[in-house]
Amino acid sequence: MSLHLLWTSADSLIAAFALSFVVPGRHVLPLALMFGLCDGLGSALGVSLPPAGGLAAMLLMASGAALLVGLPIAQRLVNAPGWLYVLPPLLAIDNVVSRTGDAPALALSSAIMAGLGFACGAIVLSWCRAGSRDARPLAAASLIAAGSLLAWGA
Repeated sequence: MSLHLLWTSADSLIAAFALSFVVPGRHVLPLALMFGLCDGLGSALGVSLPPAGGLAAMLLMASGAALLVGLPIAQRLVNAPGWLYVLPPLLAIDNVVSRTGDAPALALSSAIMAGLGFACGAIVLSWCRAGSRDARPLAAASLIAAGSLLAWGA
């Protein structure tokens, strides 16, 4: 696997780690597959839509901020995970801009990276729960950090 494939899949890893704190378990596999599918399709299309990458970063940061300050909308977002399915297409924009000839490999790489992010996040979340700590501050910080990293890297 080339370094380019790993780099263009890194956003899936970062976002999946942050999302693992708020995503119910039944949504992990569909989201990981959607990250891969969207990155593969984005790379195959090769159309330029740069503002959407920033939109994904803003969505992650706003969700984290709402969760951190305890806004009522944050609990509604956590309880209605449908909004999470907007992120994979938005995060695929970087792959649309940096078109690669190996879209199937990119799709596989991105899905694996998202799965790894969800797995790592689940481990950290289980450590928080084992220590009887509230995971919301960690979830909020992870969402804000993921959005910041994606905005900085875009």
